Amino acid sequence: MKVGLLLISVIGTVFAHTNTFPGQNANQPPQAHHQGHAQQAQQQHQQPNPAQANTQQAQFGGEQAKDEEHIKEHLEGKVDPTQNMSPEQLQFHYFNMHDLDKNGRLDGVELIKAITHFHQENPGPQHKGSHLPPPLPSEVELEQMIDSILREDDYNGDGFIDYGEFLKAQRQREEAARLHQAQMQAQHPK
Repeated sequence: MKVGLLLISVIGTVFAHTNTFPGQNANQPPQAHHQGHAQQAQQQHQQPNPAQANTQQAQFGGEQAKDEEHIKEHLEGKVDPTQNMSPEQLQFHYFNMHDLDKNGRLDGVELIKAITHFHQENPGPQHKGSHLPPPLPSEVELEQMIDSILREDDYNGDGFIDYGEFLKAQRQREEAARLHQAQMQAQHPK
C-alpha cells in the first residue's frame, strides 16, 4: 500500500511537471530530462481510486513548491525576474543581493564582494575576448576603495551602508552625473 501511494505521488509530480508554464509553447515537448520519467509513468499509470486521488491532491505543491533550485531549473531562460522591475526595485534588489548576512546593512566585506563580483562580470575593454578573468584589485586598492565608499556614503558614521544611505548616495551620484553632462554639453554645443 505504501509503495502504491509513493508511486502515485511520484506519478502526480511527474505529470505536474509536464504542464506548460507561462511563456512556454504548449506545442513543444517538455524538457528532455523529464521525458523519460513521463513516458515511464504513462506506461505504469492506472486510474487511481478516489481515496488515492485525494491523497495525490493533498500532496500537490507542499515541499516541492519550495524547492527553489528545481523551480529555477524549470524557469531558466523563460522568466527574467528583473524584466518588469522599476529602477528603484532594481536598486533594492542590488542592495539586498550584496547584503550577505541580511541585516539591512553593507559592511566592508560585503562591499569588497560587491566590487570584486562586478569587476569579474564587467571586465575592462583590454580584457574583452580574453579567456582569462581580469586581475582583481590588490588588497591595498580594495582597502582604499572601501575607505572611500564608507567616507562618502556612511552618513551616520557607524561603519555600515544601510539602504537609506545607499539610496542617498545613488541620488547624489546621479545628480552629479547630470550636472557634469550638462556642463559638457554647454562647453561643446553640437
